[in-house]
Amino acid sequence: MIVKISNQPQGYAWGSTTLIPDFLRQEATGQPMAEIWLGTHPISEAKTSNGQFLSELIGHRLSFLTKILAADQPLSIQAHPNLQQAAAGFVAENLAGTPLDAPNRNYRDDQHKPEVIIAVSDFRALCGFKTDEQITELFSDILALAEISDGLREIVSKWQSDLKNFGLKAIFEDIFARSDNLLGVTNELASLADFDSRFELVAELNSLYPGDPGVVVSILLNQVLLTPGQALFLPAGNIHAYVSGLGIEVMAASDNVLRGGLTRKHVDVAELTRVLDFSNRQISKLQSSNLVRGLEKFELPIQDFSIYRANLDSQVVLADLQLPAETVAVCVAGEVAISDSQAQRVVLARGEAAYLSTEAKYVTLAGSGTVILAVGRED
Repeated sequence: MIVKISNQPQGYAWGSTTLIPDFLRQEATGQPMAEIWLGTHPISEAKTSNGQFLSELIGHRLSFLTKILAADQPLSIQAHPNLQQAAAGFVAENLAGTPLDAPNRNYRDDQHKPEVIIAVSDFRALCGFKTDEQITELFSDILALAEISDGLREIVSKWQSDLKNFGLKAIFEDIFARSDNLLGVTNELASLADFDSRFELVAELNSLYPGDPGVVVSILLNQVLLTPGQALFLPAGNIHAYVSGLGIEVMAASDNVLRGGLTRKHVDVAELTRVLDFSNRQISKLQSSNLVRGLEKFELPIQDFSIYRANLDSQVVLADLQLPAETVAVCVAGEVAISDSQAQRVVLARGEAAYLSTEAKYVTLAGSGTVILAVGRED
C-alpha cells in the first residue's frame, strides 16, 4: 500500500512564517508554522487524502515519527532520556499521581527519543558540550578583556576553577543556582559580541530570553551549521537546541523532553542534570554510505529506525527496492514517483509525503528529485 499523507502545521511561536509555505509551494499567511507531523502520534496525527487518520487505515501506530521542522527562533535547550531513565521516570510520575497532560510532567511515556535532523536549508543548532579545553580557552579569553565588570570576572573565575576541580557539571548547576540573578550576566555576555564573534549567538538569544539560564549555558555548547543534505544525530543525554532553518526530523515516537532554558515551559533542572551526559563531547554529524547509484543510507548507531535518501534524475531510476519495514517518504526537491509491485503509484512534489506499507514486495522510485525515506525498525 502507498498512500499520500499530510497534516496541518503546528503554529509554535518559534516557527518560521516563510520556510514551510515556501517548501509546500503555498502562499505565506504571516503566521508562524513550526512543524508538520507525518506519523500516527496522537498529539497531531497525519491523515490520508480522504481525511482518514493514518492509524485507522493501517490499524496501529508507528514506532517512529517524521516531521518537517522550520525554526525562525531557537527552540528550548533540551535533552531526552535513555530507555532505562524513561521507564523509571514514567513509573515514578504515575505513582506520584502526576497527570499525563500536566505542564510539570517530565515523562509522558516510557520510551527514549533518539533524533536525527536532516538539513533542507542551512540549519543552525547547538549540540553537545564543548571540550574542557575549549571552555577553558573561552573563559580565559573573557577574563583577558579589560571591559568586563568585576562581577562577571568573579563569576567566570569561579567557573574556571570549578571546571578544573569539579568538572563541567558543577558549572551547569551553578548557572541554574543563579537563575534569578542572571540578567546582568547575560547582558554583559551579549555585549561581548562587539569584541568576539563567538558571542553573537549569545546576543541573539539574550534579545529573546534576557536573563535566561539557557543564554549562559549556550556558551558551553557547540555551535553547529548544517548545509543542505547534512544530518545530525542527537542521542539520549545529548544537550541541544535547534536555532534556525528548515529540516526533516526523524525520531522515536516519544514525547519525553527535559528542558533547560530558552523556554517558558516547565524546567526541571535536577532531572535534566541527572539525564545529561556530561562526558560525551562529540558532534554526531552523520555519514552516509552509497548502496547503489542514487541511493544512500545514513549510518545510525540505533535500531529504532533507518533513514535513506534517494537522488533521482533521468539517468537514475531505483527499481525493485525492498524496504525492510513500513516507511514514510518526504520529497525535499523536485518530483518523485513511487510505485510498487501491486501496481499502486503516487507522485510526490516538494513538501509532499507518503506512507508505504510492507505488503508490496518491491518499490520503484523514478523522476527528477530527492526523497527522504524514514523506515521503521526492522523485524
